[in-house]
Parts: sequence; structure tokens; C-alpha cells
Amino acid sequence: MSKTSPWHLVSDAGGKIEKSEIHSAVERYKNYHTVNGGEEETRRANYADLTNKYYDLATSFYEYGWGESFHTAPRFKGESFRESIKRYEHFLALQLGLKPGQKVLDVGCGIGGPLREISRFSLTSITGLNNNEYQISRGQIKNRLAGLEKNCDFVKGDFMKMPFPDNTFDAAYAIEATCHAPDAVGCYGEILRVLKPGQCFAAYEWCMTDSYDPNNAEHQKIKAEIEIGNGLTDIRTTAHCLEALEKAGFEIIWSKDAAVGAQIPWFHAMDKDNFSLSTIHTSSLGRLFTQNLVWLLECLGLAAKGSGEVHKVLETGGDALVAGGKKGIFTTMFFFLVRKPF
Repeated sequence: MSKTSPWHLVSDAGGKIEKSEIHSAVERYKNYHTVNGGEEETRRANYADLTNKYYDLATSFYEYGWGESFHTAPRFKGESFRESIKRYEHFLALQLGLKPGQKVLDVGCGIGGPLREISRFSLTSITGLNNNEYQISRGQIKNRLAGLEKNCDFVKGDFMKMPFPDNTFDAAYAIEATCHAPDAVGCYGEILRVLKPGQCFAAYEWCMTDSYDPNNAEHQKIKAEIEIGNGLTDIRTTAHCLEALEKAGFEIIWSKDAAVGAQIPWFHAMDKDNFSLSTIHTSSLGRLFTQNLVWLLECLGLAAKGSGEVHKVLETGGDALVAGGKKGIFTTMFFFLVRKPF
């Protein structure tokens, strides 16, 4: 897992937010969420600001702890974390039937780890759509370092109103990204619009499973903490996702919660009670090291005030993800493959 240095973690914390404004930005972000008195309708109305603040604040921490691909994956026994991430991305390419020379859209691409991997694997040209300026700047640097600037590019834009003409792309995919959309039908409808007729969209979606009980206080708490720790307005159910895809106009080819039956679950790397050299950053020891490092550098004035609060928000979200996964009420990998009708 390629990671950034501890110095990048703190020096770039906050993304495009001014260093002097990070603390107040964290507080404004936290106030959007239910656990701090925020309301879902407010989050939906301000989803672009909510998501941008989250990724400005969180991206350097993601890179430090997770590498270039900001997503989870189930693992087989004997398979490394990085191998599982690559396999997971290759699976998408194979399901879409990508062919050399095709033009592909990555919806909500982060800093572009998956798009670089899938472009190399499938010999396609991939455009990453992202509404966060800081993540795009990081992705452009990494494209140049990988020698992929001719095959991979980024476009700044909102996936609720994409800056592309109708029928532009040969395929589209999203990896744990469209969960940020305030309206699933609207988001999926935009993806349908920019796809060529007869072409496919595949995604891994964050969802509450059929085991989630909206009247269970513990389940409600886990859901709310996942939302605040991951910049989400709300988390849809798997049934809601399928219904939204059909309302948007897609034909559903197949779907499955890829978390079911995994030999090593998707949340294993985030579980602080697990320890291995490949996941040391997310173990109890690694978290303690990061927490103390950020605290020390903040005290010395080398890290912006509020960096420690960002780390706490991410820890809350990480622990809630693990709790949701262990209880089977939440999945990061509800997979679906759908097609735009001819």
C-alpha cells in the first residue's frame, strides 16, 4: 500500500482550506450531522459544501493511512491488502467488458488510484469526475508521476449536473462515491445521460443492508457516526439503490452484496484490534502514533489547529464502519451492473 509520509499528512491537512481556517471548518462540518444536532434536509441542501469540506479535511489522512485508492475490498486468505484492492478494481473492468481505446468515466474519482489502475489494466482512456479541487490537484501530480497524463484526466464537476454532452462515454463506474449524492435517482440519471446507448455502468455502493433496523437505537447511532465520519448526507438501503437505478432508466443486469461470504471481511484493515505490517496505520498502535504525532505537531505550530479534530472525526467514522460491518447492517460493497437501453 503506497502511502504518503507523516509530514505530508500534517502539512497538507485541510487541502485548499486556509490553515488558519481549518479549526472553524471542522466545526462547521461537524454541525451538519445528526450527532451534533444537524438535520438530514440541511445536509441534502448543502451536500456539495458538506462533501468538499470533508475531502479537503480528510484527503491527506486518507493518503497516509490508505494509499491512493480510497475504498475497501474483501480479501482471500493469503492475499495482501494491496492485491485485494487491485483485484477489486480489475473486477469492475472485467464486468464492464472494457476494451482498449474506449472512453470511460470514473464518477467521484478521488485522487485517481482506481482510474490509473483500471486504465493500465484495460488500456482505456479514463476521465475522473470530481468536485473537489484539492483532490484533483493531487491526482494530476500522480498521473504525471505514473506517466498516464495522456490516458487519464480529471474534470471538476458535480455528478448531479455533469459537464458532459449526452452519449459521451463507452462505460462508467463508481467506487464508493455516489453514496455522497443527495438524490440517487438524479445522480444515476446523469450517469445514464452521458453513457452511450447500450453501454454499462457498474458500481460499489455504500448501503444499509436488510438487517438494519431504523427503530433500533444502536443501529441509528452506528449509521449517524458513519455519516459524520465519511461526509455523507444519508445512507440508502440496497433496495433503495435498485429502485433508484430503475427509476433513472437503467436495466439491471445483476447485483450482489460482495461482502457476503468474504474470507476476510472488508472492514478487517480498519479494525483497530487487528494488527499486521500491511495495516499498521489503522491498528490501535498505528492510530495512537498518528494521534500523538498530530497532537505534537499541532502544539509546535507545525500542523494547523484543528488537525487533531479531523483525525478524531475520521476515527469515529472508522470505528462505526467496523461496527456496522460486524453487525451486518452496513456494507461498502453493494455491487451492481446496469445497462442503458438502446
